[in-house]
Amino acid sequence: MAEINIMETIPDKMVIPLKQHNGDVCEPLVSKGEVVKVGQKIGECPSDRCAAIHSSVCGEVVSVEESSHPSGNRINSVVIQPVEETECEDFTPFKDSGREQLISVIKEAGIVENYGTPTHLVLNPPDCDIDTVLINATASEWVGHNYETPLEYASEMLDSLRLLMKAAGASRGAIVLRNDDEDSIDAFDGLDYEGKTIMVAPLIGKRRVGYYFNDQDTDIIVVSQDKIYGKNIFEYFTYNVTGRKVPFRCTPASVGVAICGVKSAKALNDLVNTGMPYIETVVTVSGQVNNPQRLLVKIGTSFKDVIEACGDYRGEPAKLISNGVITGVAQYDEEVPVTKMTTSIIVQDKDEVLKDISKDCIHCARCVDVCPVDLIPNRIAALSNQGRFDECRQMHIENCIECGRCSSVCPSKIHVMQLIQYSKEAIARADEDFSEKESSNIKLGCSCGSE
Repeated sequence: MAEINIMETIPDKMVIPLKQHNGDVCEPLVSKGEVVKVGQKIGECPSDRCAAIHSSVCGEVVSVEESSHPSGNRINSVVIQPVEETECEDFTPFKDSGREQLISVIKEAGIVENYGTPTHLVLNPPDCDIDTVLINATASEWVGHNYETPLEYASEMLDSLRLLMKAAGASRGAIVLRNDDEDSIDAFDGLDYEGKTIMVAPLIGKRRVGYYFNDQDTDIIVVSQDKIYGKNIFEYFTYNVTGRKVPFRCTPASVGVAICGVKSAKALNDLVNTGMPYIETVVTVSGQVNNPQRLLVKIGTSFKDVIEACGDYRGEPAKLISNGVITGVAQYDEEVPVTKMTTSIIVQDKDEVLKDISKDCIHCARCVDVCPVDLIPNRIAALSNQGRFDECRQMHIENCIECGRCSSVCPSKIHVMQLIQYSKEAIARADEDFSEKESSNIKLGCSCGSE
């Protein structure tokens, strides 16, 4: 298994954003001058659309103020000056918890998927029943633990899947691996679990998880498939794994599927067995640093401190990117903190930074050839560039999974994916702005005022 190092040094300052998820900003529970412990809740959820925030260190609150955030915005954050002591809150395990209690403690522990949705909303969505839980282990995220043997990792992931199924009230669950992830496949294949032997089954042709649930006569299976990469893969992933089509503008929950990552699965396992909230995460640091590695860091540590822990920059840095070269976000400040949604930090030098000027499309169709969902990216990008969003919709722009392959192969260096994202955002905002009621200066009904 991949080695994960632990960042032992405590930075001089920790900035813990009160929003590390999609949804509402948490309300601060601490103020300047207060001393906080490791694991102490410092951000309260004002609604169901968020997850609680906890301190990852012991120290004094210096301020509660707006600070730089990896999303590019400034977010209200708790700034803490750590001390050497590591006094912790009294963590209480949650073994033998029922479904409702599990959902509640997941929210209180601040567990969030790396794509931003609070895990309690994934497992317990409003107005939807979940019957199948999938752990997507095909992404480039890593769990924060060094296991003595691969079998230990596999057993813990299966235990985590069982917990997720319990929290969701689901009758079936599957762990989805990558076909080329030989370490993980070897760890699961042949493992005895709950009296049955796990067999990693490949998703080939029309054989989805439903086939293997019946074939192996079990409610938990492990399958493998080709890597699916992109920022918006869930409809495609759901169909590829289960065969269920997610309706337009709906989530996988609408067809009874909950998709979690390995990090949130591990966080739930830790919460149930130790009571520890979500306060640390594994970050893959690569590119122009002296010692690239996977590092377990405390949430709130700045990118700059993480890079220093990796031996500092190699040469002069030109660009800092979080969460992937193609689909990630370039950072304007190395002081931005690691959050629950941070999976990687990439440093590029000036020779790696693309500075090409876009030219006219030559209609080579390379973007069409590589599109995994059979769109015509160059045509959609051209329509988007002209603001013809209705026509983009007619060309099924919502099916784009934002993998970025179109941009990477374009010989004219057209920002195809960015134009598609721009159009998708414009379409979404147009729908949000659509008034459901009549104008305030118009009344329905007859002129006498009756309805």
